[in-house]
Amino acid sequence: MFHADLNRTLVVAADLLNTSEGARSGSPSPDELTTVESLRSFVGEREAQQWPVGRLDRAQLERVLALRDTLHAIWSATPLDAEKDLTTLNGLLEGVGFTLTTGEGDGGDSEVHAAPVPVSRELADVMTAQIAYALSQLVILDESARLRTCRGEDCEAKIVDLTRNRSKLFCDFGNCANRAHVRAYRARKAAEREAARRSDKSAPADEERLAKPSAKDKAAQLDEPTSESAVAAKEFRSRMRDELMDSRAKQDKKKDKKKKKKKADKKKDGKKKDGKKSEKKSSK
Repeated sequence: MFHADLNRTLVVAADLLNTSEGARSGSPSPDELTTVESLRSFVGEREAQQWPVGRLDRAQLERVLALRDTLHAIWSATPLDAEKDLTTLNGLLEGVGFTLTTGEGDGGDSEVHAAPVPVSRELADVMTAQIAYALSQLVILDESARLRTCRGEDCEAKIVDLTRNRSKLFCDFGNCANRAHVRAYRARKAAEREAARRSDKSAPADEERLAKPSAKDKAAQLDEPTSESAVAAKEFRSRMRDELMDSRAKQDKKKDKKKKKKKADKKKDGKKKDGKKSEKKSSK
């Protein structure tokens, strides 16, 4: 976003703040600058800053920790426009000079820009001069709102937004962005379910009956079909019913015929028996 040296210094300022004790992406983090060796390690990991590490002692550590506390106050007050905010920043710039130098610009080309000149070559003075100068450039450009705290839940990490559209909201310590997106998705779905539930409760009674027809309504729909498929289904049912009735009528007719025949045969057999009895009596 800005020239390379300024961008690098702003990131280092956020890194220094994030050595403090606090929550990082939902997990507790201890203070990482408690000894001279831990300070030496922090400086060594940022060789591009060309910070002096030859005479590190407890006094230098205490001064760096004091700078860290001041940066916390500045970061928490952004955007910087109040007189007291500028007074704090001017206190860091006291005794710092400037010189012109060339460096890599935002587009990758070489350009001339101002560079801070610290009051001494001790580590605390060099760090103070570079960071205070970088912050002053943000104030001059009205870009101090780029100094932010991560928007993730249970996260206190400090970030600097160097994107062109000012879109960086989450740190890089964990999954703050993913967790925020999941929470937003779940909240949106819960709101949709609640809206649907309320809509169902407020629906008119006749609409509910239409949505859930009674047995009587279903029977009426079968008797008076409207679609082509329903009409065809009704005709098929009627045809099957007629065929079944015809079949049953034929079966009943056959049964009646058999009964009549059986009755006639029985009557005929009775007459034959009576005739035989009469013949026996007359022969006697």
